[in-house]
Amino acid sequence: ELEFKHRTNLNTPFIEQISSIINTGRNVSIQINNQSAIYTLKHPRVFTSSGYPLSPPPPTIARNSSGACTFTKTSSSFRGSVGVLTYQILDIEAHTPGKLVIMFSVPFDYNMYENWFALGIFEENITCDQDLFRQMYYEKGSFTRSKGTGTEISYSQKNMRVNGTMSPAGKCVMKVEFEDQ
Repeated sequence: ELEFKHRTNLNTPFIEQISSIINTGRNVSIQINNQSAIYTLKHPRVFTSSGYPLSPPPPTIARNSSGACTFTKTSSSFRGSVGVLTYQILDIEAHTPGKLVIMFSVPFDYNMYENWFALGIFEENITCDQDLFRQMYYEKGSFTRSKGTGTEISYSQKNMRVNGTMSPAGKCVMKVEFEDQ
């Protein structure tokens, strides 16, 4: 599936390089920086209503480290790359105060739709499924949602905060930071 069309450039951040070499016109590459000194992100769950994980999320993103994953549209389909990703938030004593939730929508048809994303911190028992995606795309809750314009959004709960940006491009890049508050 990956087709190297361009030579990599050491001046271009890694996540942008990944996005640029995927041979579909609708994809999203997500970089997650866990800047927390307290929490580890574990046990990712993925739901896609359109497309699939080309490079799945890492099983663990340790404290003060990063991870990346990529979702892409299904070849020969007239649909984009749309879904939701969750991570359990675990403290040093393995307690789970909640889940980090990332919603993304990179549509096929930009005449009718735009890139949207949402970031939130939910209760630990939330299920990563179509209902969660719909809630984050259409409704309100324990999250912040915005069009993908490159502008930062942020959501805080308890002593945790998640910030992020999303590009408006078909070969979309999301950058997410999870940190202590």
